[in-house]
Order: sequence, then C-alpha cells, then structure tokens
Amino acid sequence: MGMFAWLRKHAQGVPGADDTALDTDSAFAEAGPQTRFGLRPGATVSGLDFYQAIDFQRRWKLRLAAYVRGEARARQPWRDIARDDRCELGRWLYQAGLLQGSNAVLVQRLREQHALLHHAAAEIVRLADAGQRDAALQALRQGDFAHASHATVAGLSELFIALNEPAGEPGRHH
Repeated sequence: MGMFAWLRKHAQGVPGADDTALDTDSAFAEAGPQTRFGLRPGATVSGLDFYQAIDFQRRWKLRLAAYVRGEARARQPWRDIARDDRCELGRWLYQAGLLQGSNAVLVQRLREQHALLHHAAAEIVRLADAGQRDAALQALRQGDFAHASHATVAGLSELFIALNEPAGEPGRHH
C-alpha cells in the first residue's frame, strides 16, 4: 500500500484504519518507502514529520496502557499532560498559523482534536493515579482518548495529503 493510500485511508475513516491497526509494526511499515536511515521521503512537510507524529500517537496509547496497568511510570503529572502546547505536534500546531485557506481550517480542526486528546490522556493518568485503573483502561480503549486519538491521526493524514497536493488539484482530500 502506498504512502498516500495509507494516509487517505486514515483521513477518510475507512473501516480497518482505526488506531488498533496502528498498534502493529506491519501496518505502520506499509506507510511508504523508507531510506536506509529509516526516514520516509516526503514525510516532512512545513517542518513536521507526519509519519513520526502519527507513530507517536500509537506509542503514546501503548505507554498510557502500560502506565494504567502499573508497568510504567508517568513522565509528567496529569496537569502537565493536559497541556497541548508542549509536545512536538502541539508546538507545531500553534506555530502553523502561517498556513492559509483550507489548510488553515484543517490545522484548526487538528489543533482542537489534539487538545481533546491531551485532556483525555490527562484524565486517564488522573484516574490511574486515583487507583481507578479499570475506569482508566475503559477511558483509554473506548472513551474520549480513543475517539480523539483516531480523530488526531485522521486529521494529520488529511492535512498531510492537503499539503502535498499538486497545485491545481484542490479538494482531492475530501
């Protein structure tokens, strides 16, 4: 499966393109060609490596699950996790105001989903810290985090496609 087909699948919410598909290395490896250094040509647009940002969402979900199960420590208190402007994607989103037109709308939507993702992750850590591990796991798997994670990956995919469209082919990402 080619890079754009994989990203379109996520942007369009195609069945089978949910976050669970990103939990396997093979699904992520299908994203596109790699160089010998592990970099994917064309993955960095406007200063953001979109593949890395999508992979980070997958890894964050796995780290949260390990934390809730008591297998890992939180790197930050839940109040800091709620801040959506401290991670690499958040910093990029707050600086992406330079994007114009329909891309600005996509950035704004992605920023909102990303903020929801951080708030949901913070709530999961808060629940786990309060000893409510079952509720935290439920929130991780089926709550706001799961929905915001899927929407963030879809938004990243949609924005990547929009930013890579050749001039004269607008609207292909809808």
